[in-house]
Amino acid sequence: MHSWLSTQNEGWFRIALDNLRIPYDYVSDHVLRATPNLRERWDVILFGPTPGSSQRIVNGLPMTGDPIPWKKTELTPNFANSPDQTDDIRGGMGIEGILHVKRFVEAGGLFITIAGNASIPIDYGLVEGIAIEQTKDLQVRGSVLQALISDKKSPVAYGYPDRLAVYFSQSPVLQLTTPGGFGFGSGFPSGQSAAGARVSGRGTVTDPDIPQGRSYVPAPPPPAPQPGGAPQIPEEMREFLRPFLASPKPRVVLRFAQEKDLLVSGMLAGGAELAGKPVVIDAPSGKGHYLIFANNPMWRQQTQGSFFLLFNAMFHYAHLNVGAPAGPRPGPSGTSVDFSQ
Repeated sequence: MHSWLSTQNEGWFRIALDNLRIPYDYVSDHVLRATPNLRERWDVILFGPTPGSSQRIVNGLPMTGDPIPWKKTELTPNFANSPDQTDDIRGGMGIEGILHVKRFVEAGGLFITIAGNASIPIDYGLVEGIAIEQTKDLQVRGSVLQALISDKKSPVAYGYPDRLAVYFSQSPVLQLTTPGGFGFGSGFPSGQSAAGARVSGRGTVTDPDIPQGRSYVPAPPPPAPQPGGAPQIPEEMREFLRPFLASPKPRVVLRFAQEKDLLVSGMLAGGAELAGKPVVIDAPSGKGHYLIFANNPMWRQQTQGSFFLLFNAMFHYAHLNVGAPAGPRPGPSGTSVDFSQ
């Protein structure tokens, strides 16, 4: 699937599929808007890389002025050979398309986003427990970086060794978050802080915490959060968040290496903001999945080593739950539900 905002970058995906003789339908996001039951037609929808914010991609070109055709005319005779044509490229998938994608995934489909358009399922609430971080110092304009397979049991990772060099350009920097959106997004549970900051109370960092009227008992040290992983939930918040913890957890298939091992080729500054962060996340929803790529696995025919991350997902779209961590979670009437089912 492509957006009429841009039909260039996703063309590299078509070249890869064409060269390998993998059949596909080539449609615009207008088709999502006009097709209530996408699952009747497709098992997998791959949304090629598209520039712009999630709102711009969903809304498309503003519906002002005259229609803008993309087809053969006297002015544009060569458009007759375009693989997709329309009388008007204005508008995008719209909210209707978002709802149709939601139904598609819940009915068992796989929806794949590439790089920047990962913001769509995140911003529009199609997935939970995933955020895009805004970085301050990171500079990585199209470099090859080292990544590690963090979930070898995922079908997306079938056949891959422990390490894989991937192409990445600046964003999105993905991060797992606390379900429910109740904070802890910085990775520090309640009552803790980054090194050098005051934990609680008033005064300077070196002033002791002396609660009035009772003896001071220091809190036990918290478990160190894994880089790029979901932040630890304070014990006192677990019961409050229990209804949100019942949702299937996003599954990190591939994550960036630590800062000292990160750069393979190109430029990199501020790599600490990227180290350990997810590269590929599998987010279950209903009977289906959203597969979110921070990297571009098919960048200009130069990243053939990462092609099979996509192909594995396509082959196993109906079995992506294989190997998922099994953990009981609250179900109806106090029953337990297994994550792996």
